[in-house]
Amino acid sequence: MTTRKKALTIACMLNEKELKALEKLSRLRLTDDEENKLLTNLQNILNSVAKLNEVDTSGIEPCSHVLEDMQAPLREDVAERLYPRELFLAGAPAKISAMLKVPPVIKEE
Repeated sequence: MTTRKKALTIACMLNEKELKALEKLSRLRLTDDEENKLLTNLQNILNSVAKLNEVDTSGIEPCSHVLEDMQAPLREDVAERLYPRELFLAGAPAKISAMLKVPPVIKEE
């Protein structure tokens, strides 16, 4: 087994500890059944990606986008009248003055 294939095989092994870490980062609360199903699904996805990595692409030039040579149709960037700020803030769960209040993303240490 080549070093590349060995690395891919190791990368495809996702365990319960790693799943718990992903669950915490994603702020999910899963039941045991959901965890088992998700673990199986994620392992299947990783195995599929590993199979794709086995394809010989040595003669294929890399590209950043499949439509790299095509120009996407763009609309004019025109300023439009927005709804009143009060209308947007009316549905907000929390606000400070005329701004939305959101939970902290980065915790201070």
